Parts: sequence; C-alpha cells; structure tokens
Amino acid sequence: MSARQYLRVVREVARKDLLLELRGKRRFNGAGVLALLIVVVFSFAFVRQVESGAVVGRGSLWIALVFGAMLALSRGIATEETNAAIEGLLLAPVDRSAVYLGKVCSATVFVTVIGWTTLVGVTIFLNAPFPPAVIGRLLVVFPLAALGFAAAGVLLTSLTLNSRLRESLLPVLLLPLVIPVVLAGMELTRATGPFLASGWFRILLVYDALVAFAGWLSFEFVVEG
Repeated sequence: MSARQYLRVVREVARKDLLLELRGKRRFNGAGVLALLIVVVFSFAFVRQVESGAVVGRGSLWIALVFGAMLALSRGIATEETNAAIEGLLLAPVDRSAVYLGKVCSATVFVTVIGWTTLVGVTIFLNAPFPPAVIGRLLVVFPLAALGFAAAGVLLTSLTLNSRLRESLLPVLLLPLVIPVVLAGMELTRATGPFLASGWFRILLVYDALVAFAGWLSFEFVVEG
C-alpha cells in the first residue's frame, strides 16, 4: 500500500465516523450532557466552599472532560458492532493500522469538541471565565489532550470489544493511563508563563507520541485477539 492509499484509508475511516456522528449525534449528546452535569455538580458542591474559583474551574474542566471522553470513546467502537460492521471493516484489504489512525483522528475531533463544550459550561455555571491567554493556549492543549485520550481509548475499546464487562472495564483501564494528560492539562491551563517551553507541554507531546505509536504497532494484534 502506497503512502497516498494509506492516508486515503485514514481519511475515509475518520470521515465515516464523523458522518455517522453528525447524523445520529449519539456520542456527543451523551458525553456532552455528562460533562455539563459534572460541571453543574461542581458548581453546587465547591463554589461556595473554595475561595479560588480558578482552581475549581480548572479541576472541573478536566474532570468533566475525562468522563465525557470516556463515554464518547466507549460508544465509539460499540457502534461498529451493529450488523458486524467492525468485522467488515477489518476484512477490507487495507492496513489495519490505517483503520486505527482513522478512528483516532475522529475520536480526537469528538473529544476536542467536548472540551470546548465543557469550557463553556465552566464559564457559565461556575462563573469562572478563563483569561484570553488561557483560551489561546487551549487552542493547542485541547487537541493534544484529545489525541492522548483518543490514542489510548481506541486501543483499549478495541481490546475490550468482545468482553461483557466492556462498559466497566474501560474506565478502570483508561483512567490510570491518561493521568499524565489530565495533570499536564491542568497545569497548562494556568495563565502563567510561556507554555510552549513548559515541561508539562513536553510531557504531553511525548505521551501522545508514545501512546499513538504503541497503538499503531499493536492495533492489528489487539483486534485479532
């Protein structure tokens, strides 16, 4: 398979997932509502007890994003079970790593949108608007964090696809794995200093590269297991 054909497969798999979501909105509706509900809970539980609204805002933003992303990722691969679509996809005469990258791309878009939706919810419900400098850096941080979630989540959902305990296994497996993303995201949401030179930014980049490369190498063996 040539590089052009490989990239075409990646694009078509991502395009297929995005079109299905635009038509049904099953993933975004559920994950977005869950993320906003978590923000609302934070608004009632912590705003009056914690003096620093910025701390509550950062914490609720990333906690809501984590759980919203997990719900979106768990439903993502589950949609492929309908009419054995995943089997047909894997039987196609294409490199399976391209299928993985296509699903990572579409999941990255979903999680990024959930992140911005959660940010709006934090601003409204917690009355904690983020400074313009933070909004600017989130244009970079959200997609990178979403890529980390997607790279790990697509691989793990494929691993647990045939398990009856899939819905409960995914959070147990995914949450410890994405802790570096959450910690880096919370630190990079601060409005102090240039973030491109930050050690947390480098950690996020290295994490994304390592997890995506590991998933790219192992996806074929995971889906065959």
